[in-house]
Amino acid sequence: MPSKASNVWIANLSHTFKKQTKPTLKDINLSIPKGQLTALIGRSGCGKSTLLQMIAGLLIPSDGAIRINGHTVTKPSAKWNMMFQKPSLYPWMTVRENAALGLVFSGTYKDKKDKVEDLLDMVGLAEHKDKNVQQLSGGQQQRVALARSLATEPEILLLDEPFSALDAFTRTSLQNEVSQICHDQGITMVMVTHDIEEAVAMADKVIIMSQNPGEIVGELSVDFSYPRDRSSDAFNILKEQLFAEFEKIDQAKQKALQETA
Repeated sequence: MPSKASNVWIANLSHTFKKQTKPTLKDINLSIPKGQLTALIGRSGCGKSTLLQMIAGLLIPSDGAIRINGHTVTKPSAKWNMMFQKPSLYPWMTVRENAALGLVFSGTYKDKKDKVEDLLDMVGLAEHKDKNVQQLSGGQQQRVALARSLATEPEILLLDEPFSALDAFTRTSLQNEVSQICHDQGITMVMVTHDIEEAVAMADKVIIMSQNPGEIVGELSVDFSYPRDRSSDAFNILKEQLFAEFEKIDQAKQKALQETA
């Protein structure tokens, strides 16, 4: 596995936003080895996106720490890139110009022009490089964002439900492509989702979170090769297993609420 990948270590992390009395995240402890594809899955409001932003250095936790390759995360870094629900492209630029932005900002584009061309070919945009990004479909725009994220050769790719607004066919295609790329290139991937199929399709390890406060309540290993066969019995058995875990979490929460009422 390439040495450029990073490991992520989260220790005793809790977070309470200002003007809130209850914590959004509580006692999060998690170790993600180099090159592992990890899904954080939970219902809306469980703090999974907050946790992802903390790994990215966009938020600092109230308590505890996140370390990447032994260094405490205190700010964003070019070594890890984040893809959001919206591709956040510059509408006046071409596909190529948007994909090259990270390299332009770092002053390395002249030496790595071929990298951008290769990435755009790889994500299926070979015929669209000179188009304005506003001419592209939503799925194609996310492919530009993916090429931009990969161009700087990140050690970690962070995904905040970047496929949720896409049609089912495009979403499935991008899920397969991104997980395959990360797996093949040894990039550590951390994604948040509330989609059980997406988690099983893309991750080596699924981390299950409950809400109010957000806590890790379970994990599931997915030992299938990439790309994953979603029609296989083993895939669907694992989906059902994950769904059953969520039902258990909901029942436990309801019971706890009844006992405190």
